[in-house]
Amino acid sequence: MLEPTPSTGPLSAEAHLVISQAVPEDGAALLSLQHRLDRQSSFMLLEPGERPSSVEEIRGRLAAQSSAGSFDLIASLPRQHVGPVGWVSVEVAPYRRAAHVGHLVLGVDAACTGQGVGRRLLKAALDECRRRRLRRVELTVMVDNLRAVQLYLQCGFVVEGLRRTSLIRDGGSVDEYAMAQLVLSSGSESAVVDK
Repeated sequence: MLEPTPSTGPLSAEAHLVISQAVPEDGAALLSLQHRLDRQSSFMLLEPGERPSSVEEIRGRLAAQSSAGSFDLIASLPRQHVGPVGWVSVEVAPYRRAAHVGHLVLGVDAACTGQGVGRRLLKAALDECRRRRLRRVELTVMVDNLRAVQLYLQCGFVVEGLRRTSLIRDGGSVDEYAMAQLVLSSGSESAVVDK
């Protein structure tokens, strides 16, 4: 089980970032953050109003997460009493042939971008993936989301392909990069070193 980890760094001195595994009791705050992210950023998959709004549904999903498969982490600033400011989800398929792969989604509140929250969430998620013995973490990112692409590259992800016209945003086609990182060595592969 992931223990809450206080972090220091680019955030202001009074800000004390804590990253922890989301539990059912976090459901309402997490859903509120997800809705806020959908409104703030055109880089999220879901547009405002498309995300389900059932707190019970998200609590049920969090309760069903085990110590070996999918998980959600939240980043909070408890001293500022603002609720979660970032979130990362790693979904693992329940099938034996794919149970070693996690699909990652990351979002950070616009008020906290550029302050290290996304990097710390991503590092915590990759550490948790290793602890859970996942071998591969993959994601998709819109090619014009330059800040996210740069973060993923700096943290050891590689571009494996281009998904042309994979999304429609504001009436226009958007390409996505398919990116991945091998996080746990298997046979002749080597584990990625944190950067």
